[in-house]
Amino acid sequence: MSGAAGKGSRAPDETAHEGDQVTATALLAFAMALSGTVGVVVVASGLSSVSAVFFRCLFGAMALSLWCILRRKFDIASINRGNVAIVVISGLFLVVNWAALFQSVRLIQVGLSFVIYHLQPFWIIIIGAAFLGERLSKAKLLWTGVAFVGLILVVGPKIGAISADWGLAAGIFFALLASVLYAGSTLTARRITNVDPSFLAIVHCVIGMVVFSPVLAGFQWGEVTAVGWSCLVSLGIVQTGVVYTLLYATYPKVPTATIAICAFLNPITALVSDYLVYGHSITLVQGLGVAIIMIAELGVTVGWGRRLGAAKTTA
Repeated sequence: MSGAAGKGSRAPDETAHEGDQVTATALLAFAMALSGTVGVVVVASGLSSVSAVFFRCLFGAMALSLWCILRRKFDIASINRGNVAIVVISGLFLVVNWAALFQSVRLIQVGLSFVIYHLQPFWIIIIGAAFLGERLSKAKLLWTGVAFVGLILVVGPKIGAISADWGLAAGIFFALLASVLYAGSTLTARRITNVDPSFLAIVHCVIGMVVFSPVLAGFQWGEVTAVGWSCLVSLGIVQTGVVYTLLYATYPKVPTATIAICAFLNPITALVSDYLVYGHSITLVQGLGVAIIMIAELGVTVGWGRRLGAAKTTA
């Protein structure tokens, strides 16, 4: 009787855990999709890329500070002489990455920019192997190569136009630069310990405010429309404060594979929002490139091919 009951029923804590994971997955998916709307919001603001970054940092720092205070995680003492240098370097990588990405979406299609930007996991692999001595497995190398084949398909149909339109070339360059800088921020942030991620994000936003504060010298306050201000507030509170809060809250509760799959919602939302708001679409060949990049990212994140390599080694 007890054995049958054990097989037929589930422990309350197990059911609760699965319920929490489902909720966390839904919130993570929402956060990833929300982050994909950054591009259209930046363009709609009508401001320069550096101005948009400054106000994103300003309003983002305010929103995240409130969150940290409520959680009692606003710990200034966690930034000390032992980690301040790496914190500043990581912050510089992050905010300059935002500036490069925002400049990219002002020059090329938002969706195209975000697809190229989504190559960041592969830069992390390359930089980690080249400069940090991290092991580069055959599987990772394979998936990285596949991802760049996808990039060629995404950019390929634009090659003819690139030679005649330097703005298009610059937009692609800034998207690639942003993805490399984001990889730099991720790799340096890994070395920061004993600092709450939400508080670290506040510090990074403050660094961004300092770096880009010169934009205020000639800022035309009266020329910013109501739509422009609403976009700037949204960038800081929604696409930074809300998104970062949800990401930090859900990452520990879901498997790596779930995070990888949900991450696809970022470029997908960018492509969809770009089409709905500005009427921009991609070709069938570019769509194939997008799919290849996403499959490669899922492969490298989940570790497809890792067991095959291990089997060959032990055989």
